[in-house]
This record gives sequence, structure tokens and C-alpha cells, in this order.
Amino acid sequence: MGKNLIPAALDFGLIDHFERITDEDAAYQTRNIAQSEGIFPGYTSGAVTQAILQYAEKNPFKETDVVVCIYPDHGSRYMSKVFSDEWMAAQHFDKNPVAHYPKIHVIE
Repeated sequence: MGKNLIPAALDFGLIDHFERITDEDAAYQTRNIAQSEGIFPGYTSGAVTQAILQYAEKNPFKETDVVVCIYPDHGSRYMSKVFSDEWMAAQHFDKNPVAHYPKIHVIE
């Protein structure tokens, strides 16, 4: 997420697949979750959702599959960033999020 930090605990041997996403997509997906689901997620939560949606476009799932993701953070830390129109503009994040991002469905 904007940094090239690889956690020391990461074991690449255990990973079957990873999905690369952009900071911009993560930011807009974070806003999308808040607007469409009423959940106040953090930036990494948006990244998790974006990665799943991108991976789903490759059709790896069966109709009966259930996809579970963990939202590791909350939005209060991002009020002056992802949830700030001024910050988004300063990052040159200028996509139309309504047209670009699909409706998600979160089951709590």
C-alpha cells in the first residue's frame, strides 16, 4: 500500500496466488464499501475487497463457493486521507467511483 515493505513473517512458500492492486483502486474501494454497505473500513479493507473482486474476474470461483475476507482496519485513521476529497485529489485519484466499482455485498 504505497510502500515496498515486505513483513519478515511473510512466507512466500505458503502463497498460491496474490493479486496486485493499485493504491487508487484500494482508496476508491474503501469509499465504495462505506457508501454501499454502511461499514466504516480502512484502506487495507478496501484493498482486500478490491483484490477479491479483481481475482473473481478471472472466474476461479464456483457458484457454490463462499469467499471470506477479513477487514483488518477501520476508517477512523483515514479521515484526512481516503475519506478526504482534498487528499484524493492531491493523489490524482480521479476515477468516477460510481461508474467504475461494482456493488458489493457484505454479510456480517
